[in-house]
Amino acid sequence: MTGAPGQRFRVVDGFYPRGAYRLIDLAYADTPLRAQPPEASIRLPGNPLPEPDLARAERHVVSFAGGMMGMMGRGMMGGTSAAAGVWTVNGVAATGHAMAPMLTLAQGRTHVLALANDTAFHHPIHLHGHSFRVLGRNGVPTRHREWQDTVLMAPRERVEIAFVADNPGDWMFHCHILEHQAGGMMGVIRVAPDATRT
Repeated sequence: MTGAPGQRFRVVDGFYPRGAYRLIDLAYADTPLRAQPPEASIRLPGNPLPEPDLARAERHVVSFAGGMMGMMGRGMMGGTSAAAGVWTVNGVAATGHAMAPMLTLAQGRTHVLALANDTAFHHPIHLHGHSFRVLGRNGVPTRHREWQDTVLMAPRERVEIAFVADNPGDWMFHCHILEHQAGGMMGVIRVAPDATRT
């Protein structure tokens, strides 16, 4: 935070082209809280997450489809007869929360997931239990390879993520738009010792 005392900054959401709107104004106090910077470092410690070993990674493909204008919603205009509005992960629309794992990952190994948004909608895809590095979008490497637990995928976008599966158990992997999740865009990723690749 480098603004001068008394300055204000408007935070604007301009994601959607129909028009931006103000979220909040950030205001600096008229008087600084400190007369000078602290003597001791306030730098945070390094991130303890294990770095993915991309050279030895197991690779998996996960596709998201469906919706009124997606791969599953073409029944009205020819093609598949699946009901419009149904969302899928790897061709399966989840019902309820008792699901067989769509992937079983070996604990302690690096895994790269090639995510494909085969729909006409944005999807914030969230993985429980792990953080991942975003490696690239549509074949272009990301600048910072940032750590996230949710990645926003644009329509028809391809995203590669990588992580070390170090947290054993069954973890939900789903769209964070709850109507899409409830409509089937949800799966389970199992992390297990000595798991064989699925």
